[in-house]
This record gives sequence, C-alpha cells and structure tokens, in this order.
Amino acid sequence: MTLDATTTIDPAAAAKATGAEPAIRLRATTGKAEWDALIAASPTPHLVQGFAYGEGKAAKGWTPKRVVFSRGTTAVAFATILELRRFGIRLGSRVNRGPVFLEPAPSDATIVGVYRALRRWRGPLLVATALPMSAASDALLRRAGFRMQRRLSWRSGRIDVSGSEESIWAGFSSAFRNRYRKAEAAGATLRIASDDASFEWMLERHAENMAEKSFRAVDADLLRAMRAASPEDMLVFQLLHGGKPVAGMSVARFGTHAEYHIGWFGPDGRKVNAGNFLMWNIMREMRRRGVRTFDVGGMKEGDGYTQFKRTMNAVEYELAGEWMSFF
Repeated sequence: MTLDATTTIDPAAAAKATGAEPAIRLRATTGKAEWDALIAASPTPHLVQGFAYGEGKAAKGWTPKRVVFSRGTTAVAFATILELRRFGIRLGSRVNRGPVFLEPAPSDATIVGVYRALRRWRGPLLVATALPMSAASDALLRRAGFRMQRRLSWRSGRIDVSGSEESIWAGFSSAFRNRYRKAEAAGATLRIASDDASFEWMLERHAENMAEKSFRAVDADLLRAMRAASPEDMLVFQLLHGGKPVAGMSVARFGTHAEYHIGWFGPDGRKVNAGNFLMWNIMREMRRRGVRTFDVGGMKEGDGYTQFKRTMNAVEYELAGEWMSFF
C-alpha cells in the first residue's frame, strides 16, 4: 500500500489485519455519572475505587485522578490514582485495589496492557493491585514492569445477595442463624438511618471503638467527605434494645455493590448477638435497594471478628500485594 499525505490509518483495523490487538490507552475522566456507570458495570469493584472514596481522600490532602483504560473505543478497566503533592510538587502516586477490570476474566494481554499503560503515569507509583493472589498475577505484573514492594495484601469475602432471601439465609452456618434467632427473641429491633445526627453518632462510636481497642482505621474527616459526595449511599444500621441503640454499623454502597466499613458493639449489644442481627438485616436491605454483592469489609487470620464473618460463608478472596513502578 502506498501512503500519501491524505492517507489515514484506523489503528483497530490495522491491528486486526496483522493479528495484533490495539494498544490500550489511558484517558482521564472527572464525571461522577461516568464513574458510577463503570463501577456498576464491573463484576468485582472495590469501595476504595468508588467515586465517594476518592472525594474522601481529597479531604485528607490527596488529589484523586480518575482514569479509564480503553482498547480502541472499548473501556476495559478503570482506576483512581491518588497523587500526593506538596507545594505543587508531586511526590508520588498510589492506586488502592485497582485497576478494576470490566471483564470477569480478562486475558493476560489485557492485564499486561492495562498495567503498562498505568506505568506511563509520571513519577513513583505504588499499586495495591486488585489482581488475585497467585503466581500468575505476580508474573503478569513483572511482565508489565512492576516490582513487588511488599506481600501484605487485602483479604476479604463477598456474599451474593442477588438471589432470594431464602437462598441467602440457607448459605449461612447454623451457628449464624441460631444467634440471629436469639437476637430476635431477646427483643432486638432495627433502625435504618441516613440523617446527619445518626451518622455523627456512628462516627463517635467508631472513634470510641478505635480508642478502646487501640487500632487505626478510616477517620471521621474521610467518612464525612464520602457522605457529602454520595449521601444516599452511606447508611447507618442501629440495633435497638430497650428503646436505645446498643450497636451500630455503617455500610457504603457503590454501584450494585456494598461494603461494611465501620461498626460498634456496646456491652448490651454483644449480649444480644448484635453482629448477627445487623449483618443479616444489612444484606436484606441492600438487596432491596438493588445491590448484588455484599463485601464483609476485610478479614485477617487469627482475628476473632474474622471468625464471626466466616459463619456467613462468604466467598473469600485475597489480593496480590503492593507493587512499585518508577517509570
């Protein structure tokens, strides 16, 4: 073929003719509507890649940059890149549980192409990858030019809540079901709230819980910013006993998915099996609101709360750790 000044080449057509796939390219987006649509389209998104979480990190001094990875005109993945800047200088960037793929089982070529495109982000880049823990994931990340920073990874479990209530209930262990029944017999009742006062009540209990048990988790400023960005998706569930709240959990919805993220159980709440009562009612309400998948919000070996979560028989998963690039 002879080319002249007016000849144009369609990259997708050229790639098809040679048997190669078009290169994956990265573009920026800022629209909440597009981002929410991407989250809804993904089979396994993560809360920390949701639009609201990015706004929460902005309140903590990070700059969220939302990008879409496309092959030709087809989006294949997306990621929130968090930039840390001081005096206008970018010190580094981080991706938490991303990029998120839009196919349930993307090809090796797609995975490597997305991560190579991500490496073009200037400066040091730390990625807590959303790929599953496996030797295959490690090999693909190295092919894309990343090197392992540390193996420490996110581990959690997901429960499919798209079926009938009867099928979800049957999936729990007998221990979970029995403790739930005991909570009902003890007179536990449920309150679902989205008002300011209830959310602040939950944040206060969360702060008390961290101080009492000496652990660190998401703080109030980040959670308030998340709620400001998407108030309809941040709900508080309270267990009432004797007319007063004795336990509570907050859940964040993102697309057709939801994740438990903070909770508090007072002494009276623990006595009436608050965790069982609240978790089951959360799943029922999320299902009613169109959620398909509920994430139990993190699991750690040897942790007592993790043992409780396992009585729900969630499908557990573990991600492949943190990886660094100095492109």
